[in-house]
Amino acid sequence: YIDQSLKPLPAATKDIQAVETVLRYPNMGGFDDVQILPNPERQLMEESIEALFRSRSRDDVLLLYFSGHGIKDDSGKLYFATRTTRKDAIRSTAVSASFVHEVMNDSRSKRQVVILDCCFSGAFAKGMRTKDDQSVDVRAQLGGEGRALLTSSTAMEYSFEQQGQDLSLYTFHLVNGIWTGEADLNRDGWISVLDLYQYT
Repeated sequence: YIDQSLKPLPAATKDIQAVETVLRYPNMGGFDDVQILPNPERQLMEESIEALFRSRSRDDVLLLYFSGHGIKDDSGKLYFATRTTRKDAIRSTAVSASFVHEVMNDSRSKRQVVILDCCFSGAFAKGMRTKDDQSVDVRAQLGGEGRALLTSSTAMEYSFEQQGQDLSLYTFHLVNGIWTGEADLNRDGWISVLDLYQYT
C-alpha cells in the first residue's frame, strides 16, 4: 500500500544525483566515498545513515543530504519519508529525525554536515544536541569542528519543486552556487558552510 497523499517528487532523485556530482568532483567536494539512495525503503535508509556515522574517526568529514518529503506527526516530530511511508503509520514507515540525531551523537566524527531539502526541515534542529560543547552553528567550516545544518525551510514551512525544472528550488541553488563558484561570497577561493547558508 502506497500512501497516495505523498505525491511523487521526481526532482528528488535528480537532486541527489546533482549533489553527488558536486561532492565527487575533485575541485569542488572532493569526497572519496559518496553513496546515493534513490527512493529507498525505510530499513535501507536507516542502515545507510547509521553506517555513514559509525566507525569514523574524529577528523572525518561526514555529510548527510536528504531530498524528499519531510512530514511531521501529531506531536510535531519530524520524519523523512521513504517510498513506503504512510501517514497513518509514520513511526514504522518513515525515518525519524530523532534516529538521525542518535547516530550523529554516537559518531566519533567532530565534523558533521546535514543538508535537508524537504518540508519542515528546520524542525531537525529541535532535539539536536551538541557534542563536547560545540555549538550547532552554520558558521562551522567543513575544515573545522562542529555541526552544520542547512535547511530549505523552517520548522513550519513547505519546500517547493520548480515548475519546469529538473531540480527542486533549494537544491538547484545549492548545486549552482557550488558549481559556478557564486556561493564563494567572500571570494577567498573556498565555499564554506556559512557561504552556502548565506547564498542559498
